[in-house]
Amino acid sequence: MEATKLLLTELSQDYDDVVRGLGRMSRHISAHADDALTEQAQDFVRAASTLAEAIKSRSTNLAKRAGEEIKEHPIATAALAAAAVGLLGYAVTQAGKPKH
Repeated sequence: MEATKLLLTELSQDYDDVVRGLGRMSRHISAHADDALTEQAQDFVRAASTLAEAIKSRSTNLAKRAGEEIKEHPIATAALAAAAVGLLGYAVTQAGKPKH
């Protein structure tokens, strides 16, 4: 459960950073562009902010559901994690081999 909380905190911080960056971009464009360009840029920033908020919400829900699944099926989760590590290890060893 602690991992889920950490993931949610990091996701929230990342999306908040995106929204703040978009806000700064909007203010900068407003100060340095003509009206038509400013309006288009602000529309883009609003759409990107809305998308970031939607992604944040969906990611939060997904992380919560994943945490619940891990609690309900710890053995299956461990098996999947071991398989993923094995596949990554295999991929790394194959990437280092010369191709013939």
